[in-house]
Amino acid sequence: MQLTYTLAMPTPVTHLFHVTLTVTGLEQPTAEFAMPVWTPGSYLVREYARHVQGFAAADGAGQGRPWRKIAKNRWLVETAGVDRVTLSYQVYAGELSVRTSHLDSTHGYFNGATVFMSLDGGRDLPCDLVITPFPGWRISTPLPAAAGEINRYHADNFDHLIDSPTEIGAHQVIEFEALGKPHRIAFYGHGNEDLTRLTADTQKIVETAGAIFGGLPYDDYLFIIHATERRRGGLEHRNSSSNGVVRWNFGDDKEYRQQVLALLAHEFFHVWNVKRIVPVGFLAFDYDEENYTKLLWVMEGWTSYFELLILRRAGLWTASAVLEETAQRILRLQQTPGRLLQSAEMSSFDTWIKFYRPDENSQNTGISYYNKGALLGMLLDLDLRRQSGGQRCLDDVMRHCWQDYALVGRGLPEADFQAVVETVAGASLADFFERFVRGVDELPFDDLLAHAGLELRFGYQDDKPNGAADAPPAPRAGLGLRVEETDGRSLISTVFADGAGAAADVAPGDELLALDGLRVTASSLNRRLDGYHPGDRVTLTLFRRDELRQAEVTLGVRPFNRLQMRPAAAVTEAQQALFSQWLHEPFPAPDFVATGDIEIESEKPKT
Repeated sequence: MQLTYTLAMPTPVTHLFHVTLTVTGLEQPTAEFAMPVWTPGSYLVREYARHVQGFAAADGAGQGRPWRKIAKNRWLVETAGVDRVTLSYQVYAGELSVRTSHLDSTHGYFNGATVFMSLDGGRDLPCDLVITPFPGWRISTPLPAAAGEINRYHADNFDHLIDSPTEIGAHQVIEFEALGKPHRIAFYGHGNEDLTRLTADTQKIVETAGAIFGGLPYDDYLFIIHATERRRGGLEHRNSSSNGVVRWNFGDDKEYRQQVLALLAHEFFHVWNVKRIVPVGFLAFDYDEENYTKLLWVMEGWTSYFELLILRRAGLWTASAVLEETAQRILRLQQTPGRLLQSAEMSSFDTWIKFYRPDENSQNTGISYYNKGALLGMLLDLDLRRQSGGQRCLDDVMRHCWQDYALVGRGLPEADFQAVVETVAGASLADFFERFVRGVDELPFDDLLAHAGLELRFGYQDDKPNGAADAPPAPRAGLGLRVEETDGRSLISTVFADGAGAAADVAPGDELLALDGLRVTASSLNRRLDGYHPGDRVTLTLFRRDELRQAEVTLGVRPFNRLQMRPAAAVTEAQQALFSQWLHEPFPAPDFVATGDIEIESEKPKT
C-alpha cells in the first residue's frame, strides 16, 4: 500500500489549504480516515476536524466514491472494487500559533495534526508529501527531500509526518553547523531582530545542550521562528521546533534573553526530553483522545529548569540572571493557593482539563507543572550534588533516562519514576517524592538552596530599611484579590482562596469602584491599602451585573511580591564549591543580591 499527500495553497487570502491523500494498493471494501483531535506537546483536545470542509473521495479514474462521516473526526469511504482512492478536502487555517496552522497573503505554516488525515490501519506505512507553494514562496520543512524530485518529501510514517511543521513563504533562511550537523532557522516576520546574533546564540544553545548527552540524535534540525505581535509560545518536534516571539523582543537585552533565548533553549532541550525520553504511555500516541501521564512535571518542568542551565553554561545568561528567574518562579508558586491542593503528578495528569483551560478559580485549585516541575528539578539537582560531593547531578539522571530508556526504545515507568532517579542518586528519595511530588507539602527551598550558600528573603518591592538586617518586613494589608484594568474598568479577576476576600461577598467579575467611599483603581489599590493594617475592616463598593453593592472585608496580609537570594552570613568551602559547580561562576561577593519581583493583587503573573 502506498500513501501520497499533496498540499497546495492556490489562493492564500482564503486561508484554505487544499489537501489530497491518495492511497493505492487497497484490498478492502471500506477505508476509514481520521483527523487528529490534538497535537503532541499541547495537551488539549482541540477538535481540528472542525476546520475541514469540502470533503470528497474519488477512485483512480476520477469517479466519485460514496462516503459518510461516522464520527466527529472520521470519514468512511466505500472502496469495494477499487485499489486506488483519493481524498480531497480543504482546511481553514486562520490561527497563527505553534499548535495550529495559518495561511494568508504573507505565508503558509502548518502543524501536521491540523491538516493531515490518517488511514485507519496505515499509520505505520511510509508516505510522501508533495507541496505546491504559492508562486515565489520557498519551503522550509524538517522532512527529508525525495531524491530527484522538486517539492516532494518523505515521511517514515504518519507520526513522522505529523511531527514535521513546515513554513512556506518569503521568510529568511539562515544556516549554521553545530556539532557536525546542519541546522536552519526559518525566520518569518520582522521587528528589531539581529539575525547574526540570533544565529550565533542559537548555535551555542545547540552545542551546550548536545554536550549533556554527548552529541545530537538527528541528521539535521529546523528552527521555525515567527516574529509577530503575538505572545511567546513554542512547540517541540523530533528534529524541529516552532517558536513564536514578539517582534520587538530582540532589542532589549533582558527581553531577548528571557523571551527569545529561553524559549529556544526550552524547545530545543525537548529533542531529548519529551521527543525521545518519554513516559511509557507516549511511545505510541492515540490521536483520537487524551493520552494521560503523571510525568509532565519532568517532561516540561525539568526542561524549564534545564533551559536555565543551558543558557548559563553557554554564557548567554549570568548566574545572577538564573537566580533572578528562579526567585520569580518561587514567588509564582508561593502566590498560588492551589499548591496546597494539587500535586505535581496530578497537575500533569489533569492538564487535559485544567492547564489549558484556566478560569477565575484556577489559581486556587491547581499549579503549573512547568513551574513546580522546574523547581522540583532544581531542588533534586542541588540535593544530588550535595549528597555525592559534586559527583552526581540532574544531568546524570537525564543521561540515564537517555541511555537506559530512550536509546533502547523503553518508556519511563509511570508508577515508579522515583526508582529511575534513585538509581542515579544511590539512595532512597521516598520522602522527597511522597511529600513534594505526590504530595503538596511546601517545597524546602531554604534547606536545599543553603547547600549552595544561598538564603532567601521575602518582602515587598518598595521595602525600606527597617533596622536590623535580618528583620522580617512588616506585614502589609491585603484584600486577597487580583484586580485588572479592562477597558477603563477595574475588574476583579481572581478571589484567592487564602486571602481576605474569600470570606467576603466579593466575586470574580465584580467591578471595583471604591474603598471606604473613595474611588480606587487597579493601579492605585495597593497604595491605598498601604494606609491600613491587617485586621482593619474596610468597605468595598462594587458593581455586580450592573447592580451597585457594598462588601465588608477584614483585611488580611498581602502576599510577598519580592524575593531576594543572597549569600548566607557564613558560607563553607563546600557550599561555595557546590555553587560554582552548579552555576559555573565563582561564589558571589557578600553584597550580591538576585531579586525576583512579581505583582499579585493588581497584575496577572506570567505563566
